[in-house]
Amino acid sequence: MSDQTNSDIDDEILSRWQLSAVRPLTGGYHNSHWLVENTAGTELVLRRYKQDPLPDLDYEFAVMHRLARLRWPTPELTQEPLEHAGRTWCLMTKLPGTMGTATDAQEPRQRGRLLAEVHQSSRQLTDLGQRQGFVLSDELACDPDLLTAIKRYEGLKPEEGYILRWHLETAAERLAPLDFNAADQLVLHSDFVARNLLYDDDGKLTGIVDFEATHLNVRVAEFALSWRGRYDDVIHGYEEVERLSDLEWQLLVPVYWSWLFLGIKHRIEALSLADLQLEHFSWQLSQLSRRSKLFGDLQDLYPGRPS
Repeated sequence: MSDQTNSDIDDEILSRWQLSAVRPLTGGYHNSHWLVENTAGTELVLRRYKQDPLPDLDYEFAVMHRLARLRWPTPELTQEPLEHAGRTWCLMTKLPGTMGTATDAQEPRQRGRLLAEVHQSSRQLTDLGQRQGFVLSDELACDPDLLTAIKRYEGLKPEEGYILRWHLETAAERLAPLDFNAADQLVLHSDFVARNLLYDDDGKLTGIVDFEATHLNVRVAEFALSWRGRYDDVIHGYEEVERLSDLEWQLLVPVYWSWLFLGIKHRIEALSLADLQLEHFSWQLSQLSRRSKLFGDLQDLYPGRPS
């Protein structure tokens, strides 16, 4: 549930856009959202970005706009973003429907099929290039500065650091001999999960939201957060529409692991030794512990892990 209130909205933002607050909206782990109305009574969504929003917001809005032109239900900006009191605000159209849920046993496979259809359209967006601040998965996994940061953490917390280092080094080792440029690349949504999909009462898709981390990458990188190393039916559903190549199957696990290291280098570099000793990277460690039948020869638990 969202814990923000209407009082968290800056009055200056409401005044400049002539809005009245209706209620906070749930969803969106990183940014805050409110349902608002303009002077004509039209409901809109007001977003306040976290203190340090991801870079190149224009890229995010361009992806949504281009997909909307391709008849996908995505939010559209109604005002240019505002910078006020150190925070970034934007105003978007409100899409109808209710948030999807992963409790339905059929949901992962259906979502996988839908994802494949979205990818058929997002292949047309590669002319946007790469988003500022993002790199392809192989560059991330093979970043020597990231490995140095992980080793620094391992020196303070040997058990947790070892788990991180083993997965990073294994990902880099598996990616090294593969021709990354031969893999299908397209613009990813990057968080294609149930809560970011809206449906009407008849089950028709009415919205795709939260393009916060959209960027260019190999298409199997999309499975990092939609598959999450355990929802195999997402990939099975995807393959009912679009088959993965042999190369992409080899990329699947190391690309997933590399995704889990996004932002870790900067976090480690920014923390003092005392704060770093308190850092657990619990989310990353829980993800790295997952194994499913799709892990192939990497399905066994990593060396040194307690059974």
